[in-house]
Amino acid sequence: MRRATTVLPALALTSCLALAGCSDSSGGASASAEATATPLSNVDCSTLTIDDDADSLPTLEGEAGSEPTVTWGDGDAPANLTVKTLDAGDGAEVTEDSLVVTDYALWQWGASEVFDSSYARGEATPFSVSGLISGWRCGLAGHHVGDRLEIAVPAELAYGDAAPEGYPSGDLVFVVEVEQAVTAAEVTAATKDAEVDTEAQQTLADLGVTVSGDLGAAATISVADGAGAPTEQQNIILARGAGDEIAEGDQVALELAFVNWGDNDSLQSSWEAGGPQVMTVAAGAPIAGLVGVPVGSRVVILMPGDESAGTVGSAYVVDVAKVL
Repeated sequence: MRRATTVLPALALTSCLALAGCSDSSGGASASAEATATPLSNVDCSTLTIDDDADSLPTLEGEAGSEPTVTWGDGDAPANLTVKTLDAGDGAEVTEDSLVVTDYALWQWGASEVFDSSYARGEATPFSVSGLISGWRCGLAGHHVGDRLEIAVPAELAYGDAAPEGYPSGDLVFVVEVEQAVTAAEVTAATKDAEVDTEAQQTLADLGVTVSGDLGAAATISVADGAGAPTEQQNIILARGAGDEIAEGDQVALELAFVNWGDNDSLQSSWEAGGPQVMTVAAGAPIAGLVGVPVGSRVVILMPGDESAGTVGSAYVVDVAKVL
């Protein structure tokens, strides 16, 4: 359901791989990756006509919380993006910059077999709405947690009529259950009440690392010229939140910025482009350093380079907003 990452390739791809891992690294990684990226660009949702029903939508059988079966009629796919509310929820509203957790199933128009399904994987899937195909991004905006939706997406708002192998072509139909939503503003504000650790501030100063930006607002990170590069990973809680502690395997909503050691011009930031990220705290990966860190914290992660792999050290500042 995603479009290709074009704005923040290093942060959304390199950084997620380095810190491990973005939302697709959960149990449904390879399966949902079958329908992730598309070369189609975003459209302005305000320019679209979005219908709330169409006679040609397939009939669905099955209860909420399970993968439905579809029965197709004879009609053509709707020309407009169509979002039919099957069940209305009363939770938080989804915005174009939200992170959402959904269960979903996907069919190519007229197909009897499901193309992709989180129900089959047994686990709901988190997404950044801003990174989704336009049919989802525009179709979900304005709906609410608890909604169960049937969404018909024209090809031009999905992957096109001739998608690459492994991606669905043509007009598509989704059934989507919105289970959680958190906005970019909520993610950014998550650290506003965190307690600053003055010893951690001094540690960073001694290392030549500077974090700028108020708690509850965008942060940046820089490294002083000549500062010694880290030789091992260091996880430094700069400001401690009061939320639940993160556990291994948790999927967390966060914002982050990073620089390559010795090159402050390489700064990339999800606050500036890309929006909040979803990562899974996986054993053996750098982001595993967040285990035990309370939600609402601001954390600095210093990573050593690997000469054999041609990589340099790096410094990250991470604001941890919520466990999804």
